[in-house]
Amino acid sequence: MTDKEKKKLEKMLYYALGRRPDEFGLVPQEGFVRLKDLHRALIEVDGFKNIRLKKLKDFFLIFKPERFEFNEEKEIVRVKPELAAEEIYIREFSENPPTILYVTVKPKAWIKISEEGLASEAIVLTPDKELAQKMAKRKGALVIKVDTKKAMSLGTIFERFIEKLFLTSWIPAEALKGPKVDEAFKKRYLPPPKKEKKPPIILEIEPSFQEETKPAEEVLPYRKITKGRKKDPAWKKAQRIKRRERL
Repeated sequence: MTDKEKKKLEKMLYYALGRRPDEFGLVPQEGFVRLKDLHRALIEVDGFKNIRLKKLKDFFLIFKPERFEFNEEKEIVRVKPELAAEEIYIREFSENPPTILYVTVKPKAWIKISEEGLASEAIVLTPDKELAQKMAKRKGALVIKVDTKKAMSLGTIFERFIEKLFLTSWIPAEALKGPKVDEAFKKRYLPPPKKEKKPPIILEIEPSFQEETKPAEEVLPYRKITKGRKKDPAWKKAQRIKRRERL
């Protein structure tokens, strides 16, 4: 990475983390943002579309830019608090949010949410439809419209984060408007039901013939094998007798 590329990247990261994370759909927690979330937002910006996650990680590990704090173990990063804008740590109650906000919901989750509503510790919404579409694309989600007036009448409380983002923890189903959940939608996004495995059928087959029995082996009488001296032939015996007579 050249010095020019390094300075360009550092400037963009400082803006995204320390000044206007809302423009990138990022909501820091104590100033920290997950490196993966930062990377997904960064590659949407012209001039940074080809940067890889490893290269971004190496930027913090190798160059150790002074204005940032990078936790390698948790893979989170932030601008040092004393150098960041105060707004990134503030959430303000919003009494009059925009009439329409957008939230991202994964298709499979939408089947249940469309009936029961959306509940989470920190639901991120935006009035900027283009930004909502970018946020949805990052995680393969749908863009769902939220009627804030109806939601507030049913108990929803909205907080504003800087300018382009809003936060809440509950949105009733009546205030959500998205794709119709019909059989075609379910068939497209729900996994097919698992087929129950039937136990194998064991058939008892009677043998059509009797097994041939092997004849018993013939038992031979025991025969002692000896290694005694063999008898001499007659001619050899005669010669032995003659030798004795001469003596």
